[in-house]
Amino acid sequence: MNKALLVLPLVLLSLLLAIWSGWLRLGWALPLGMAAAQHGALMVGSFLGTMIFVERAVTFKQKWVLLLPFINGLSVLCFALGQTAVALWCLLLGAAGFVVMCCYFVYRYGELYYYVFLAGAFALLGAQVIVYKTHFYPNAIPWYMAFLLFTIVAERLELSRFQNITPFMRNSLLAALGLVLLSLFMPFHFYGHLVFAAAMATVAAWLLRYDMAWKSLRIRGQHRYSAQLLITGYVWLLPTALLLVWPAGNPFLYDAALHSFFIGFVFSMIFSHAPIILPAVLRLPVQLFRPFLYVLFVLLQLSLLLRVVGDLLLLPLLRQWGGLLNGMVILAFFVSVGVIVRKELAKRKLVLR
Repeated sequence: MNKALLVLPLVLLSLLLAIWSGWLRLGWALPLGMAAAQHGALMVGSFLGTMIFVERAVTFKQKWVLLLPFINGLSVLCFALGQTAVALWCLLLGAAGFVVMCCYFVYRYGELYYYVFLAGAFALLGAQVIVYKTHFYPNAIPWYMAFLLFTIVAERLELSRFQNITPFMRNSLLAALGLVLLSLFMPFHFYGHLVFAAAMATVAAWLLRYDMAWKSLRIRGQHRYSAQLLITGYVWLLPTALLLVWPAGNPFLYDAALHSFFIGFVFSMIFSHAPIILPAVLRLPVQLFRPFLYVLFVLLQLSLLLRVVGDLLLLPLLRQWGGLLNGMVILAFFVSVGVIVRKELAKRKLVLR
């Protein structure tokens, strides 16, 4: 049995509770759970963190390395039971373990993308330390964003490692990523947000210019699907940067900026990479891409636009419905992937018989 499957229920439960707590924060009248106040930790720490840790842990021959995502994933059970302090310790241990894992990758292989992974791991550890010490998520948000930005850029560099990256391309990317890191140590609401936004926009411009997604557009099927989602995600980084520096006055700008990044950028990456990475991680010999996934991709973008427009125009009802649809589309995507996997495995068993 593939040991990575044991962590999967924790990943899915984290996603469910993260979406549920997000709907509660939007004002939907739903049963109030113990984890309602932990939306950020559930989504970034418990769900995205555990998913990324599994993806990295399965590259080791030693199966005990899967304890890292398992311990991190246990945080969702602790949040659900109201044991917030224990949950935060699980996330701290998970982030610290990820730093150690990335240090090993750097020592063992020394590739550029592993250094970028390591920078992202330190950003996640910084975020978890801030949350544990202050219990104030806004202070940790730039660190969470840096973690995901660095991790996704590292994965794109890893997948593009056979592409010729010139010294200028490498140095310009490292300069932009270095500015992201530097901005984390600046007072965010004084001038740190300006540096952070400028650096993020520069990373977006680099990805839009040099990422191999443009070449993949020429190949039909899964490659074109993934490329279109990647490019869309990179584009969402630009309004995120703009919203981060927009003059204060609208209380919903914060929501618009965060979800432009976490849904527009991060979930576009997940929708893009899942058909490629999930079979490899779970070691399932299946083809996950279906043209139907385009429908969910479009619905994700439309629901996010609805939410952002609601934020910008101070229309709470539009914002609520956009957020509700965001969560429903994300859940529909994972349900669809599960159904495809089941059908593919059933078909494979019939062939083997």
